Amino acid sequence: MFVVAVLLAVVLFAALFLFGIRQEQKLIQTFKDNDFSLVLQNSNNFEDCFEITLVNLGFLPSYRGEYQSILFKNKFYLELYETFDILTLNTSEASYKIKLPKSASRIKSDLFTGKLLEIKVKGQALLFRLPNEMQNVIYKRI
Repeated sequence: MFVVAVLLAVVLFAALFLFGIRQEQKLIQTFKDNDFSLVLQNSNNFEDCFEITLVNLGFLPSYRGEYQSILFKNKFYLELYETFDILTLNTSEASYKIKLPKSASRIKSDLFTGKLLEIKVKGQALLFRLPNEMQNVIYKRI
């Protein structure tokens, strides 16, 4: 009975691991397909840029408050403009930018982690932890 339980746990862990890899590949492919590497000529509407950390990728669990990615670095950059935002994903191979409408971002409040930024990217819900100094600033902008 113990062997069956251990074997079941190993199979579940392997299935979750493979599902996580597939979700990460899907996210990277979304960024590749919608890459927005255009340098903006008019910087008058630029508001701010900061680094954000991915907490959860969909329903995949995080470890100690951060999502542990295998395929990409867990440091995203968010550039805020008046009418849109640009989210940057860095992998070991390249960096991809995706243009997001303001409606793709919203603030979620969590009892333990504070304010979190939820961004919907082409059907995927990404949950980010904001830097402490940006929690109140971003709340007013979004």
